[in-house]
Amino acid sequence: MEISGRMILVNSVEIIDISIGGVSLKADKRLNIGGEYTLKMMNKSKIISVRGSVVWSSITETKKGPKGDIAPIYTAGLKFSSLSKEDLHELIDFIEERAHVTSAEFEVHRLSGLRFNIRFPVDTPGRAVLNFDESYRVKKLSLGGMLIESSHEIDIEKRLPMEISLDDKRHITFLGRIASCIPIHFKERQLHDVGIEFLEMSEADREALRDFIGLLPSAETGS
Repeated sequence: MEISGRMILVNSVEIIDISIGGVSLKADKRLNIGGEYTLKMMNKSKIISVRGSVVWSSITETKKGPKGDIAPIYTAGLKFSSLSKEDLHELIDFIEERAHVTSAEFEVHRLSGLRFNIRFPVDTPGRAVLNFDESYRVKKLSLGGMLIESSHEIDIEKRLPMEISLDDKRHITFLGRIASCIPIHFKERQLHDVGIEFLEMSEADREALRDFIGLLPSAETGS
């Protein structure tokens, strides 16, 4: 029986440069090429939210982790999806406020129609966050937690809103704690076995989960 679910992941990133068409940024987690993300940036006490997809990603530097280990730093480029007029105006305001460009220069770029091809470096690298949904496959399931297969490395102890699809009509939602994250290799892909502990779940969802587990073969419950 194929069991799937969905979780919302959040990564802190650093903006390098930005245009109306896309953004370059640094992240301490790998961003999958083709993956769709929601970028949230702060400007004048207002959060700007735009959606885009990763068109390139590479390791450009490393840093020492808290235990002395070497951790990679990724630089990636996102191409923004179709922007509404409101999103476009907010993005222009952000660029004029934060980017290293004069108002006159920016106005010339806007009138020239080349703004989609011109990136403006940000004076002070801006902090932002990337939100994205990831679908995952459930490998083992119990009343206390589950083992899933994810394409992303997830920090231990992180807490994430998640859901499991029991069938076409029933879904259960809960808060999950990342208990373990072990890298595995599948063909040419880098995957991770991620252990999840169920922290917060409604009684109705827990009862639905209990009934569902009773129908599973023992191999899928880990028993």
